[in-house]
Amino acid sequence: MKAKIFNQKLIGSLKRRRDIIIKKFSLKYKNGKFEFLRIASKQILKQDKIILITAGFHGDEKAGSLSILEYANKIIDYAHKKGLKIIIYPLINPSGFEKNTRYNIDKDHGEVGNSDFIRYELKDGKIIDDLGAGKDFKKWYWSSDKKFKHRMPRETQLVHKLLKKEPLKQISAIIDLHQNPANSWRGPYTYQYAFENKNFLKNIAKKISKILPIIKNEMMDAEYYGTGVKTDNNGFIVRHDGCIADLFYRINKYSVTVETTTSTPIDKAMLVNLTWIIEIINLINSK
Repeated sequence: MKAKIFNQKLIGSLKRRRDIIIKKFSLKYKNGKFEFLRIASKQILKQDKIILITAGFHGDEKAGSLSILEYANKIIDYAHKKGLKIIIYPLINPSGFEKNTRYNIDKDHGEVGNSDFIRYELKDGKIIDDLGAGKDFKKWYWSSDKKFKHRMPRETQLVHKLLKKEPLKQISAIIDLHQNPANSWRGPYTYQYAFENKNFLKNIAKKISKILPIIKNEMMDAEYYGTGVKTDNNGFIVRHDGCIADLFYRINKYSVTVETTTSTPIDKAMLVNLTWIIEIINLINSK
């Protein structure tokens, strides 16, 4: 599907709503120009709690963005019914989505991929982007901090710019929707990346397991990590890899990155994503 068609269909499905604002931004690459959407509740007051949903960092992982396309109205309705506000970046890497490539049309993945949001300063002063399962560190920074001069893809630069204008203190949770493109892992399965607060998410994982089997206690491919990472008994991987979910964990929010295998039927993958979103909304609402 062309990114333009995706955006048109999504905007069309939301055109009758009066409780959201859709903003369009331009991503200009060497090899093309693409549109980036931000969808948000129309009125976000200072006391409101917000859920942030991101999808489509990697263009060959389509299930997340397609979940938003399918269920956007249902998700917004449910968040608003529960008294929450919502911000959605439905297709972060539109050129990769259109070309079915992991990274953008310029094949630019920056220094460590396009979900690049944190740099960690270790106690010895060394700066790294990946703490693994969790090392001690002195301080964390936005990876876009000018002092680092790190090169990032255009879509990542835009997300940094937008996030810094969002009411970050009010964002109570982020759900980052992905899909494992490395292999089919023997069939339809799901698992998730989370952090030290994953105990709050175990009950949600149990509900997910009724939709799709969870990969438990297994080594998974991890792309640029260089080594595999292992799921626990609830299908969680703890990895402080500097991604957007890691960023929001560092500002004390619920954070989860949802993965489904590529051999998962798209309707099942979308249902897993929707269930995570609904249950995280319920979790925020209960606090």
